[in-house]
Amino acid sequence: MKHKLALIYISLFTLLVSLNLSANTTSADKIVQQMITSYGGTEALEKLNNPYQQIWRLNAIAKNTHGNDLRNIALPEKLQVELTYPDSSETRILFGDQGLKIYNDTKQVRAEGPMLDSMRLQRMRLYNPLMLQERIADITLSEKEGRYCLTLKENELVTDYHVNKETHLIEVVIGTLQIGGMTMQFRTEYNDYKAKEGVMLPHQEIKYAGSVNTAILTLLATRFIDDGDDV
Repeated sequence: MKHKLALIYISLFTLLVSLNLSANTTSADKIVQQMITSYGGTEALEKLNNPYQQIWRLNAIAKNTHGNDLRNIALPEKLQVELTYPDSSETRILFGDQGLKIYNDTKQVRAEGPMLDSMRLQRMRLYNPLMLQERIADITLSEKEGRYCLTLKENELVTDYHVNKETHLIEVVIGTLQIGGMTMQFRTEYNDYKAKEGVMLPHQEIKYAGSVNTAILTLLATRFIDDGDDV
């Protein structure tokens, strides 16, 4: 009798876990579907699945200077970021799992370890709802800071997308990586959403490394690249 009861309890527990996992997947998928609608719909969001370019005005608080941030984006593989300051420049090129940094247009450094991971996190920050929909099996749903939180893992990297419950727009993205046995978080806050050719885009980014506010960026221009053109 005890053996039968134990089997019943195990079966019920397994069923509850299965139902909970199923509900979580369904809920995450539902949130992403609502995000797709809020961002302008599938057709509009396809523009972000094709190459595009952005120019940002950069207030580099940590460096106590101003500059520009030019991004050439071709997800899910390529991200090139050119940071230009009055007296220096830095270019970050990421293609697949290969990264390169170029300082002042001359010195080249192959990105490895935490340097490469931080570049990969920067690329993950740019994932749009259509890309999240493709990765829905890898996403878990929770609530943090009063928002929906979609957590996506890519190998050892973890990215949390904090989604406003009313607008279904991403307000915060937090990327987490391990540096020397310590956990480091990079937080970006997204504000001032406006439509560009039907797709909603944030026009302000506020960046943090840990608790330190490193930069504030304002979007100046976005150009969607026609098929066949290079980024």
